[in-house]
Amino acid sequence: MVRIILITILLFSFSVSADFLGFKTGDDNESKIPDLIEKLKKLEVEDSPIYEEKFNLLVKSIENSMEEEKLICSGETADSSGKVLPKESRQLCFRGLKTHYLEAMDTIFDLKKKYLGLIHARQIEKLSEIQKKIKVDIDKSF
Repeated sequence: MVRIILITILLFSFSVSADFLGFKTGDDNESKIPDLIEKLKKLEVEDSPIYEEKFNLLVKSIENSMEEEKLICSGETADSSGKVLPKESRQLCFRGLKTHYLEAMDTIFDLKKKYLGLIHARQIEKLSEIQKKIKVDIDKSF
């Protein structure tokens, strides 16, 4: 009977992602990357140097966080609480990091695509204006 209770408690602690032996069991609470991705998604696309600066700073922050988390996942560096990830949890950590990385790359791609579309539309407008001016100049001169 005691064994059943102990096994039940142990299984329950795993099922709720408890902090087992001081290490997270696949919980991403410490990762800054999802928050950075959300900030990036909320960024309004506009043709201005301020937008480019904000975009570049967020992308750089994501890259830096990725590098930090790679070191933590590989066991080369301790996490924020000073604990080194055990070998058994490293593969799970890398899987979570891969998921974050793919989501970040998709978000960055989408924003760059929107930004390039905006720039392209403005360039086409300018080209059309130039064409109209040239036509008017040609009509005046002949």
